[in-house]
Amino acid sequence: MRGGDWMLGRWVFVPVFVAAFYGGMIVIDLLTYTMLSFWRGWLRRRGLVAWYLVEVVGMWGGTTLLIVALAPWWLSENPGWVPLQVLGCLLGLVSVGVGTWACYKIGWARLLFAGALFLPGSGAEENRVPQRLVVEGPYRHVRNPLYVTDFALILGTALLANDPFLSLLATFYAAQLALQPPLEERELHWRFGLRYSRYCQLVPRFIPRIRPIRPSEIE
Repeated sequence: MRGGDWMLGRWVFVPVFVAAFYGGMIVIDLLTYTMLSFWRGWLRRRGLVAWYLVEVVGMWGGTTLLIVALAPWWLSENPGWVPLQVLGCLLGLVSVGVGTWACYKIGWARLLFAGALFLPGSGAEENRVPQRLVVEGPYRHVRNPLYVTDFALILGTALLANDPFLSLLATFYAAQLALQPPLEERELHWRFGLRYSRYCQLVPRFIPRIRPIRPSEIE
């Protein structure tokens, strides 16, 4: 993508990809967490693969097509200020690295909301969705490393491409984070009890602590 942008002489592929990817995530969040009881019942009857088809092909795919179709109207053609571009590039690179680390530690099946939708004993085990509290890697520093890196990547791309639409998208993503994590944490308190309560006391929600906790500290 960066090579294509270099050939074009302007930022096109990178901002479109980031806008489509995270725009789809925002839509999925809104349509999932506001209807969580419905989706859980739906999943019990149909399974994980059916949910991925609805989520990826339907919610994500539809949003991606819309954002790509509207790209000529929202893409910026103005070059940004070089120091901000450098800052945006650094934010993007660090975000991708830490985000990949977090994905590796949490496991593929916990992504795309499978972990939140499958309750213990109601489809989780047979669909190989792990039901465990992850206190490894970046989760030893911050409770929501993927949300932090997602926001940083959107903001970094906005600075790199000097794109107001991506800045607005970062704002929407930040507003969503004021609502979504508390709902997820209520679920995790129910699943893991005192261990998760202790984890919340020791590890910040969004601002990483410098010294990583040891898993034994929450036992």
